[in-house]
Amino acid sequence: MLLDTRNLEADAREMHEALRRREVPRALNIIDRVSPLRTARILSEAPKDTLVPFLVGLDHERAALIIEHCAPVLAAEFLSEIEVDRAGSILAEMQIERVVDLLRHLDNDLREALLAQLDAGFRQEVETLAAFPKGSCGAFMSPYFLAVEESAQVQEVIEAVRNTSHTAERVPYVYVVKENGKLAGVISLRDLITANPTRAVSHVMTTDVVAVRTRDDAEEAARRIRSRHLKMMPVVDDSDILRGVLSIDRAMEIIAAELSDDFVSLNAASPDESFFTPPREAVRKRLPWMAGNVFLNLGAVMVIASFEETLVAVAILAAFLPMITDMGGNVGIQALSVSIRSMALGEARIGDIWKAVNKEVMIGLFNGAALGVLFCVVAYVFEGNLVLALVAGFALGCNVLLAGVVGGTMPFLIRRLGGDPAMMTGPVLTTITDITGVTIYLGLATLFLSGLLIAA
Repeated sequence: MLLDTRNLEADAREMHEALRRREVPRALNIIDRVSPLRTARILSEAPKDTLVPFLVGLDHERAALIIEHCAPVLAAEFLSEIEVDRAGSILAEMQIERVVDLLRHLDNDLREALLAQLDAGFRQEVETLAAFPKGSCGAFMSPYFLAVEESAQVQEVIEAVRNTSHTAERVPYVYVVKENGKLAGVISLRDLITANPTRAVSHVMTTDVVAVRTRDDAEEAARRIRSRHLKMMPVVDDSDILRGVLSIDRAMEIIAAELSDDFVSLNAASPDESFFTPPREAVRKRLPWMAGNVFLNLGAVMVIASFEETLVAVAILAAFLPMITDMGGNVGIQALSVSIRSMALGEARIGDIWKAVNKEVMIGLFNGAALGVLFCVVAYVFEGNLVLALVAGFALGCNVLLAGVVGGTMPFLIRRLGGDPAMMTGPVLTTITDITGVTIYLGLATLFLSGLLIAA
């Protein structure tokens, strides 16, 4: 039977409307026609007092599927408001890596209470993953995968694939290990099906396996999965024993989270803050950034103060300062965002810095000339002072050029020095462009001060 997407959208709208009207039984009647992902999105917008009744009305498996698609903070809030035994039953149905993510957002007492609801084996696996450093491959890997020993025959492996547990990652790879558990090779399902059924997998497997270690950086591993077009990557410990796998779905989540954190860092906010962060904690995270930015902006203040005599002589110069500084900041942020995104996705490498310079110079020359001429015309229309208009337009054009080059190349320089490119935050960049823009503008005004006074 074909499913009409219009009907699916109508069902989702009906569930959304039912929860908005607090008609929980009506929403539960539609649950079979709405996907878990769409349901999770609807719950994030539904009235808060409908969430617990809605989840309690679902079976454990369905509730687990929906909670897996919710933001960990929101999922933690759900589970903290329902009975511990029911919350534990829901956790038991979830993917283990999702459980680890969720438990990090619960207080210690509730975390221990929920862990006590899990069977010993599952709890041990959860605690093992949770013990890995934050941001490491071990913290993100799934311990469920299909592995066979080298001596196994192809037909035995095919039978194992057919009987594999639903918890295993269903991807077209089977890993081959030695008797001691060390990773020996990998074989794709396609090669497995076409191979001679009586041959040992050691004769048909690929021994060149791209693997990462449990303590390797998960972001680097995710970018490697993306750049090599892999479905998943094995994760081994320091003894080369296979411990888990990092799937492409997980890799895309890691990259998306990294881009989100970089975006937040660009604007001098903390990646650890979310919508659910209490106001007091949010103030603690934001205030230091803003306090530091006060001192950064003193640079621009000092530059303006050094041109005090010029501003006193031609006061109208101050009217055009905000346009020049703001335009430089906007252009710089554009270039900075593109560079950080390209590096995060693996499109650009550290050695590509000169390509970035050439690109931003070409863009800056064109945009600077166009915006400079436009601003020159605007300034002349407003003030009727040709010298002032030329000075303002030229300063704006130069600042646009410099801002693009600085914003586009600084992430490469910071990465070369071993730092995080996202630390080149928006306020730091805009401070630099403010100083350069003010210096060029007021410097030219001082140079042509006599012409400005005559024209005035």
